Amino acid sequence: MKKVFILLALFVIVSVTNAVEVDFSAAELSMNDDNTIVFDGVRVEGFGFSLEKDALKLKYKFDPDTLNFKLDMDNYVPYMGIGIFNGQCMVNDAPVTSVTTDDDGQEVESRQPFYTTNAETSYKKDEEEFIIAAGDLIEAGKSSYRFLVSPDAPFIAEFDLKLNQVMSWYVNRFTKNINYQLVGPEVQTEAGTTEPGEIIDSGELERSEQLLLGPIRVIKAGIYKLKISLAPKQKDTSFVFKAFNGNNKTLKKVVNNTRLSEFFENDTFSCSKFQISLNRNEILTVPASENNDLVLKLINSKSKVIAQVTGNSDLVYKELDKNNDYYLFVYSKASKRATYSKKITIVLEKPEETTD
Repeated sequence: MKKVFILLALFVIVSVTNAVEVDFSAAELSMNDDNTIVFDGVRVEGFGFSLEKDALKLKYKFDPDTLNFKLDMDNYVPYMGIGIFNGQCMVNDAPVTSVTTDDDGQEVESRQPFYTTNAETSYKKDEEEFIIAAGDLIEAGKSSYRFLVSPDAPFIAEFDLKLNQVMSWYVNRFTKNINYQLVGPEVQTEAGTTEPGEIIDSGELERSEQLLLGPIRVIKAGIYKLKISLAPKQKDTSFVFKAFNGNNKTLKKVVNNTRLSEFFENDTFSCSKFQISLNRNEILTVPASENNDLVLKLINSKSKVIAQVTGNSDLVYKELDKNNDYYLFVYSKASKRATYSKKITIVLEKPEETTD
């Protein structure tokens, strides 16, 4: 209850004295069927919150008596330590989940989470078949696996997800109608009891369709469950399943004449990210991608979009203020295979020549 009273005091003080800053500009807005408005990603400065480190998900209920929307104090979600983000891209790197050694003896870090399923699967490597038993750890990433679902045995995959992972799930090649449901971590109540997690997404798919679920930003760590079951009166079917953390790349600092060379895979929500420092009157130019599916997005330290282009347009931004850090996101809006290889420029605007 203490956090609720702190948040209530925060908004009262904001509205009366403007003692702290509340920024809705980068929040995603949605309207629910129950006459509520949700702002996801509100940035707050003060009372234990930081504009650059934390965010809030706020819900406003419509009050028919006053004809106004009021903040629902029982259903706010604090994203503590989530960092700067906008849309599907996050500045904070996802945690390292495993370290392996390649053929050259170099350590390779992976930021793909592990998951388990209640069904076994198999795969081939160098013409040899390997079995993954039910309950064994499977690393998400590039590999996809085939599973079986039957009327009396729905498929359940459990993911132990961490902050700053951005997940997608791809399901295809099934021959029967199926249902799916993604559920978030269980909720601990103030009374000490446990309640089922929030249903993040659900639906029914016909056999001619495919499912690309995501991108889901993980702002609450815990066990996420994806359930796939058969629609009524359907028989056994197999399907191909792949999970992917789109925030698997690390933040890179770039300067003038840095070449960005990035590759984006099919059926994922992968995002490349770069930190750029600009001084007053410097002009940043990020060349056009020449691909109508690629997005170039520049945001500031408050997660607000400063400039954004898609396809055959250069992203150009001039710094009019003092020295500031910005973040460039590059990603495929359609989750299609794409490449981006261009050199960015940062030049100081030349003063206009004057004639006597």
